[in-house]
Amino acid sequence: MTEANTMVAEWVLPGHPDKLCDALADRIVGEVMRADPYGQCGIEAACAFDHVFVTGLIGFDRDTLPDIEQRLVEWIRDAYRSAGYGGRWDPLPEALHIDLRALRIEQRGSEWQELRHLSDDQCICVGYAQDTPQTDYLPGALWTARRIAQALHARQQAEPQGTIGPDGKVIVRGTEREDGRFQAHSVSVSLHHAEDADWLALRRHAQGALHDALDGHGTAPLPDLTVNAAGMFLCGGPTGDNGTTGKKLVMDAYGPGVPIGGGAWSGKDFHKPDRVGGLLARRLALQCVQAGIGRRVRVQLEYRPNSALPESVGVWADGVPVPLPPLVRPVATRDAARSMAAELHGKDFLALTSGKLARWGHLGSAGSWWELRRG
Repeated sequence: MTEANTMVAEWVLPGHPDKLCDALADRIVGEVMRADPYGQCGIEAACAFDHVFVTGLIGFDRDTLPDIEQRLVEWIRDAYRSAGYGGRWDPLPEALHIDLRALRIEQRGSEWQELRHLSDDQCICVGYAQDTPQTDYLPGALWTARRIAQALHARQQAEPQGTIGPDGKVIVRGTEREDGRFQAHSVSVSLHHAEDADWLALRRHAQGALHDALDGHGTAPLPDLTVNAAGMFLCGGPTGDNGTTGKKLVMDAYGPGVPIGGGAWSGKDFHKPDRVGGLLARRLALQCVQAGIGRRVRVQLEYRPNSALPESVGVWADGVPVPLPPLVRPVATRDAARSMAAELHGKDFLALTSGKLARWGHLGSAGSWWELRRG
C-alpha cells in the first residue's frame, strides 16, 4: 500500500428510490420482529412513479399481529413520509398504489422456533474493519460520503417544503494514508429541487452541509465542491427513476475498495444467515483490529444450508491471509441473531422501523451489537 491512495465512495439521500425500498422493507421486518422475535421475513420492494410493489414471504405467529394486511399499507406510506415525500414532493404517500399480491403471509407456530438456529440458505459474508476510530473503523471515503449525505438531509428536513427535495446523491474522492487519515479532495452533490429553486441557494445548501459534516474532523481545507453537474434535477425520487431493495450493495457495505460477499440486508430478518452473518463478520473484523492483528482486516464467513455455524472462516490482515486468531470465535447464527434481536427489541426496534439502518447503514452504528468500541 502506498503512502497516499486515491479512494472514492458514494451515498444517496433517504428520498432516493432505492433507499425508499430498503427503508419500507425494513419497516416491515422490524414490525414483524417486534411482534414475533422468531418471525421470518424475506421480502423485496420496488417502486416507480406512484406505485409500490412488495413481494416475498412473511412467516410468523399471526396471533401477535392479526391485522397485518391493513398495517402493511400504512407502514409503507410512513416510509415515504419519513423520507420527505408529501406536500410539494411527489409521490404523495396518501395517493400511493400499493400492490401486495405477490406477498405471501403464513402462520408459523412454536415448532418454527426450533429451526431458526439453522441456516436456511447458502451465502458468503464479508466483514471489514480498519484501525481508524475517527471514521468508525470504516474506509474514510465511505464515512465522509455518508456524513455529508446526513448533513444534506438534515438541512432539507429543516425546511421540508422549501425548494430542495428529498432525493440526492453524493460522491467523494480523496486520499487515505497509512495511518488512516482521510483527506477529501473533491465532492460532487446532486440535489433534487423545485422549478423555482435559486441556484445560488442550492450551492449555499451544499456548501453549508460540507461545513456541517467536515468542520472539526481533520478535513482542512474543505474539498472542491460541484453541485448538480448534470443541470436541473426537477424529477426526483420514484417520479424520475425506479427503485428496488438491495440495489446499493457496495454503498451499504464498505465502498468499492472492499469485497462485499453476499446479498442485500434490508428486507431480511435477523435470523437470515446473509444478514446476521454479514454483521457477525464485521464484529469479528473489529475484534481482530482492536487486538492488534492488523491495521486493516477482512473476515469471510461461508454458510451452507442447514448449518448453525459457518462452514469456513477466513481472515486477512493487511492483505495477507492469517490463521484464525484464538480470541476470535464466531458464535452460532442463533446466538448472534438473539443478541441482535434482544438489543433491537430493547430499543423497540426503532433503528429498523424508522429506516435508520436502511438509510444510513448498519456499519459504524454506535451501540450496535456488531459494533465494538475500545474501553
